[in-house]
Amino acid sequence: MSTNAKTVSRYATKQIILVGLFGALSTILMLLEFSLPFIPPFVKMDFSELPVILGGYLLGPLYGAYIAIVKVALNFVLNGTTTFGIGETVNLIGSLSFMLPAVFYYKYHRTFKGAITSLVIGTATATVVLLTANYFVIFPLYATAMHFPIEKIVALAATTNPFVTNLWTLMLFALLPFNVLKFGLSSVLSLMLYKKVEKVLKLEKQ
Repeated sequence: MSTNAKTVSRYATKQIILVGLFGALSTILMLLEFSLPFIPPFVKMDFSELPVILGGYLLGPLYGAYIAIVKVALNFVLNGTTTFGIGETVNLIGSLSFMLPAVFYYKYHRTFKGAITSLVIGTATATVVLLTANYFVIFPLYATAMHFPIEKIVALAATTNPFVTNLWTLMLFALLPFNVLKFGLSSVLSLMLYKKVEKVLKLEKQ
């Protein structure tokens, strides 16, 4: 095997190892979920998107997607599911719709301004995708699968947020600010950590 081939092989091995490490870290952060005021009790805040977006920037969009899949899979193994996999599917959709557009944009605009723009794009995309999926697919599917009518879901959300009166206002006054906050905070933290993590890992191919 040539020296160049060995270098590429070591680089690929390092990527695979980092996918596992980032995925495990993301799972741990997912387990450290917590509730927020005015947000429905069935929606929890966590910072599990941070390793996903950092991994995407450092390793590329494909490996970033692998990290998101590892996160969801490990959480499923550790916690099981109480939603027939619906909650886990939503989490994966959110991770991918946040990470992929951000990473693809930054790939062609590798400046600090490009990084900020990429994260704004990722946050906006994830928010729109999740609100659309939740309104038209996920909540109706959950109501059917769990035999829990949407009216009861709305009533439960209204216990913490008086502005919620129907499914539309649940999206507008609860899930919209929640998603902007969740992905926005992950964006800020990733801006703070990206260069430091990149320097420590020294991932650039020689």
